[in-house]
Amino acid sequence: MRTKRWLASFLTVMLLALPLAGCAADPKPQATNSPAPANDGGSGKVVNIDFWGGWTGPDLNTMEGLVNKFNQEQSGIHVEFTSLQWTPLFTKFLTEMKGGNPPDVLVMHPFELGQFVEMGVLDNAPITDVGMETGNYSSFAWGGTFYKGEQYAVPLDVHMHGLYYNKDLYNEAGITQPPMTGEELIATAQKLTVDNKGKRADEAGFDENNIVQYGLGFSMNHHVFYQIYALLNQQDHNPFTEDMKAVELDEDKMAKAIAFLQDLVFKYKVVPKGEKSPVDDFMGGKVAMFVDGPWQMPKLEDSNIQWASAPYPKVFDKPAAWGAAEILTFPLKKNNDPDKAKAAIEFVKWLDNNSGEWAKSGQLPSSNVGMQTAQSMEGREAFINSLDSSVLLPSHPKAAQIFSSTAPSPILTAAQDAILNNKDPHDIAKQLKKDMDSLLQE
Repeated sequence: MRTKRWLASFLTVMLLALPLAGCAADPKPQATNSPAPANDGGSGKVVNIDFWGGWTGPDLNTMEGLVNKFNQEQSGIHVEFTSLQWTPLFTKFLTEMKGGNPPDVLVMHPFELGQFVEMGVLDNAPITDVGMETGNYSSFAWGGTFYKGEQYAVPLDVHMHGLYYNKDLYNEAGITQPPMTGEELIATAQKLTVDNKGKRADEAGFDENNIVQYGLGFSMNHHVFYQIYALLNQQDHNPFTEDMKAVELDEDKMAKAIAFLQDLVFKYKVVPKGEKSPVDDFMGGKVAMFVDGPWQMPKLEDSNIQWASAPYPKVFDKPAAWGAAEILTFPLKKNNDPDKAKAAIEFVKWLDNNSGEWAKSGQLPSSNVGMQTAQSMEGREAFINSLDSSVLLPSHPKAAQIFSSTAPSPILTAAQDAILNNKDPHDIAKQLKKDMDSLLQE
């Protein structure tokens, strides 16, 4: 009854407002691996299970390789892998859940967990059979698998914002190290912002109307809010909790966070207004640094750019960066097939044990063993060093609405008003609280 009740009341909302954590660019069509064999070579029936995830960029290729490797290593289980962008993925999940045919394993993010638990569509009984131990995972990732004290997921990876920079452009500008503070970020970006006559933004005669190279870039979508969230936490303020009935927002701190990002665009002119794809601008030489997550590393590794990474700068009182994770969940089955249930657990255990291979995607494995592999790979160290200061959005039951990346949503409205419309930071803060409180009170 609980599942039916929540599905009936929330399905429409979820179809329209499911959030997109935004972990990969370059959308691709749905990907499904090769069909299952008829049997396991004569020793018995092959168990087919469905595995769904939301990867659409370079990390998709890595996960496809892992699934194929699992299928090739044994013959008793065949995994059918499907990948869509996160919003249509969850729409499809709820539709299939209502029809009685959900996947056996579903990937999501911690801040999406609460809504699905409250809908009664996840099964936490298999978690015990996976056999995890707390000490084998980062505390950041481990915490993201719980909702109201109960564990509903297996941690797969973690990711957070960091700063990428072009080493050749650093050398040309005489910059010896990446910025660690807000002041250093502004100064470094000014040195790297160049007009069509070669003048830099910190030099006399610089022409802000004819910039050919910007010092910094960042996505001007919901990721603007993610930066604001980090800058709030840098001021020791986190207004978002798992059980919030209203948003207890410090307007002054929110305004300071917004103003810092606005100044980069409108005051210092070191970030291109309306930027669509900072990684492509970086690879094309239009920006010298950009803020993004570790999922961009495979794309950079395939380029000829001499690049490096650094932690997200400490703009205010203490280090903090927006962070998220990807977790493996078990959808609740109406007619549970014990063979499929066992096969799903075996596949999840295999992914967990082979998470070092997942580090090739740029994502940082949640397990300590997998993280050791990531530590040996280029560019990962800065992100790994940010793990202890990264901050998750809460697993609130209404996360689909209040943190949605699709318009109209509170965080997207705030981002656009800040970076595209240059509205007053205090007015943006007031509107964000009003919009979120309205959703929380529905």
